[in-house]
Amino acid sequence: MSRLLALFLVLLAGPAFAPSAFAQASPAQTAVVTTENVRSELVSEVATVKAGEPFWVGLRQTMRPKWHTYWKNPGESGLPTEIAWKLPDGAKADPIVWPAPTLFDVGGVINYGFKDEAMLLVRITPPADLTGPLTLAADANWLVCEDVCIPEEGKFELVLPSGPAAMPAPPATRTVFEQARRAVPTASPWPARYGLSKAGDPTLLVEAKGLKPGSVSDVYFFPADWGPVATMARQSATVSAEGIRIPLKKGDAKTALPADLAGTLVLTEKTADGNVKQAFDLSAKLDPAFVPAATASLAHALGAEQLSLVQALLFALLGGLILNLMPCVFPVLAMKAAAFARLVGHQRSDMRRDGLAYTAGVLASFAAMAGIIIAIRSTAGEVSWGFQFQSPVFSLLIAYLFFVVGLNLSGVFEVGNRLAGVGQGLVARGGTTGAFFTGVLAVVVATPCTAPFMAAALGFALSQPAPATVAVLLAMGLGLALPYLALSVTPALQRLMPRPGPWMDRLRQFLAFPMYASAVWMIWVLTQQTGADGVLYALGGMILIAFAIWLLRIGTAQSAGTWARRGLAAVAVLLAFAVTLKLDDSPATAASASGGPNAGVSFEGWERFSRARMADAVAAGKPVFVDFTAAWCITCLVNERVALETPATRKAFEQAGVVKLKGDWTNRDAEITGVLKELGRAGVPLYLFWAPGSDRPKILPQVLTESQILSELSSIQQTKR
Repeated sequence: MSRLLALFLVLLAGPAFAPSAFAQASPAQTAVVTTENVRSELVSEVATVKAGEPFWVGLRQTMRPKWHTYWKNPGESGLPTEIAWKLPDGAKADPIVWPAPTLFDVGGVINYGFKDEAMLLVRITPPADLTGPLTLAADANWLVCEDVCIPEEGKFELVLPSGPAAMPAPPATRTVFEQARRAVPTASPWPARYGLSKAGDPTLLVEAKGLKPGSVSDVYFFPADWGPVATMARQSATVSAEGIRIPLKKGDAKTALPADLAGTLVLTEKTADGNVKQAFDLSAKLDPAFVPAATASLAHALGAEQLSLVQALLFALLGGLILNLMPCVFPVLAMKAAAFARLVGHQRSDMRRDGLAYTAGVLASFAAMAGIIIAIRSTAGEVSWGFQFQSPVFSLLIAYLFFVVGLNLSGVFEVGNRLAGVGQGLVARGGTTGAFFTGVLAVVVATPCTAPFMAAALGFALSQPAPATVAVLLAMGLGLALPYLALSVTPALQRLMPRPGPWMDRLRQFLAFPMYASAVWMIWVLTQQTGADGVLYALGGMILIAFAIWLLRIGTAQSAGTWARRGLAAVAVLLAFAVTLKLDDSPATAASASGGPNAGVSFEGWERFSRARMADAVAAGKPVFVDFTAAWCITCLVNERVALETPATRKAFEQAGVVKLKGDWTNRDAEITGVLKELGRAGVPLYLFWAPGSDRPKILPQVLTESQILSELSSIQQTKR
């Protein structure tokens, strides 16, 4: 329906835009047509043709920045470029040879096409009895879109002399054709087949057994024809020993799926020369014996339903509220406790001001995060909650931040509101700016966690158009800020707070220790990402920062050597931040994939997660438990200590014969990210459990208890009896 609606709007808008579209058009019957948005040129690879000998021509189009035209299958909306030829009797024009397309996500509508420049190649065969010049005439029409879509057209004519032998075009023209051929997909070197699930959804299997899973990314299958495959359904490919597996969704075509499913497979392979983008034309035969395992499409197995925007907003609000109680937010509760203590005895207007400032800081941070997510999604194509903690550089900087906040709370230094960016405003009288930046800090440390209700809301937000993404994240921010805001504007709650006294200074000093503990935690996370050198980098940087603070504390502003001390302090801080240059911040899965001593989490008693292993175990009827975790996720680590790794649960897992799989997401992992996206989840923790013989996993709560795990496993024991 969305495709038909888009085409209707295009046709409706066409007459209105037609005058401006051709206002700058070149005269008809020329080889070049320039419209408002596209420059089109019909070019030939030969300067002289030979009778009966085929040669190549191309319609070369250069699009206006941010505008695009469409592929042979335009996707959910749009129209492909068409060329109608007028040739002499006996001449023949073959179909267009299309370059590999690009995916465009326009407000959640998936389109396939070209931006910047595209060259559509056509092979022409002159008449066998050609004696004079060959006249090529063509009428082309195309649809070009950005925020609006404009149908355009052009008339082209090329007159090429004939001779006893074909003569090539000038070198510059031949270079253009060489570049165009490199953009055309090559024939796939791998056989391909596809099977149908019980629901009729196809799963494509490309038997590329030589590919290494860690070296392949950005895999996408562009179906050659509209209808058999749903273009709006997001694809989540996995690479394993069997090849490339891509679960697809059946399209809107009323006919049965074809015996051969044709399309273009695009992927990026990491080689010694860098990342290489490749495109292959393939045709997958329908294999009745290939019935995809139930786990191939987890979302379908769970019967997952898309949330509405209203539901997502409600879930986000509740999730943000509960986030205040999650383990990874405990460090910032120290900052909030200090803020509550500072409010005691102040005017109500001061309390309201600080509450609103804190709320503004939280909402501003969530708005900034939404902007970053939208920007990354438009370039990299995907983003997940807590993605920044997969960066060693970010882990180091957050460790520095916690360390400096701890020093400040301990009373090592006082720099007034100039240090509000790290929470000083919490303990400085009249610190509105500090309250604002405390809200910022709360959001920063909250991102490694997901709370109940949050997972579904985040999964919805990260897959929706920009306005919905922003709205859901702001609702989550409001939930996070709500308790402090309610306290600051409600006199009845304020009367329950203790009166000011010496205890406030002691509380402030005590609250430094959660900050130090958080700094230690982030150093540990850093070691999981970079190895033992991470400890040296972090502790060395902290010594430099502490040295800089000491330099700024000694002497007075009027004492001799003030500028020298300030300069030396600045050098020390710069050296601390220069450590980040030694960290590898590439989007790799180094620790996770290697299985070496630096793996992000413990795998004792667990198998490393892979979709293929999960599917095999479920197909064999075994009970399966999957733990998606990360070293930087405090909730994950707490769940392991109190629920998954207790003596009782270990024994229960063993007695029940459960296949335990652990997916370590400490560093970026495309396969784990794909599973999370398929289930509509945006981060970890995530726990899946299959009972014996079941083809439907159960998603367990994000906060686990030992009794919950034992209850799930006891049902297996009762079934065995």
